[in-house]
Amino acid sequence: MQLPTNNSDESALTLCITPWTVKVYDTLPGKPLWIGIGVATALLLTFILSRLYLSDTEAISGNFRLMIIHILLTAFAPSAYVYLLSVSKQVASDMAPAFGNGPECQAILTRIGTHVRWRLILAGLTGILVSVYVTTVVTVGSDPWIWQEQNFDAKWMRVLGPLFCGWLGCFSYVLVAESSRLSALSDSIDSVDLLDLKPYQPLIRQGLTNALSVVGVASIVSLFLLEPGFVKLLIQLSVPFAFFAWIGLMLPLSGIRRKIRMAKEQELSWCTQALKTARDQLKLDIDNHQGISEIIDYKALIEGIRNWPFNSPTLVRFALYLLIPLASMFGGAIVERALDTLLS
Repeated sequence: MQLPTNNSDESALTLCITPWTVKVYDTLPGKPLWIGIGVATALLLTFILSRLYLSDTEAISGNFRLMIIHILLTAFAPSAYVYLLSVSKQVASDMAPAFGNGPECQAILTRIGTHVRWRLILAGLTGILVSVYVTTVVTVGSDPWIWQEQNFDAKWMRVLGPLFCGWLGCFSYVLVAESSRLSALSDSIDSVDLLDLKPYQPLIRQGLTNALSVVGVASIVSLFLLEPGFVKLLIQLSVPFAFFAWIGLMLPLSGIRRKIRMAKEQELSWCTQALKTARDQLKLDIDNHQGISEIIDYKALIEGIRNWPFNSPTLVRFALYLLIPLASMFGGAIVERALDTLLS
């Protein structure tokens, strides 16, 4: 990705705003996780109390379990969205000493955590359209958009579904946008010390945060598998979820990967030239020649360095993340069975 010009940076900077969801969360005490838990608790209490107050045959026949999943997604989506933006700003701050000081680089750093309003609106509308499509596909026996035909629980879901899908659309957009910005900032790094890649660990933290956030959404969505009508749809969605989690892990690191690859090519080129020189000196029986074995060892060391600046434990951690939705589904099934046993 090429860094934008000064004019485009200034123009984009004037259009970028701090998302209103972030402003709301900033006014509330606590971290996004605890705010999300508070939102989920408030929604759950409001739903249960209003359901009891309006108790009738039609309301009781609603699918309570699906409604709980909708509440969890409604609380999680904006919290993950805000948390992702906050981590992006922190990673950019931690990486600032490694980045260049040029005006293009500084302009991108200033834009981290802010976005163009119409792009956020477009992303939110896309999420809402996905919600409308999914609701239409999985609803059987009635028109999901005729309000009078819906029971109490279904009416709540028709409101919360587009709401959390709109936030998920914004979440997906900022994940790609912020990761692309961090990748572009890596282009400003002058040189990479292949023997010390610790300065780029914050980019790995961003990638793992992206992946874990996507997995968090997938974990809650996987609870829909407990309902028979959602199995086929969720199996189809499992591949995009895994792919998007992989993109979230790799995209912030793509810029530094290019830098590492270029540094390796330069070092390997030096090794090749040094080996030629050492060989020629050896043939001329010159005593002060550079040891060929040391050069070969150094070349092997450079070749063994990954282009991606993470190690095997990072990949293992990512693989374990992908198992969380499966554990969530089985955990939900066990809790449901336990509750049925207690209530019976």
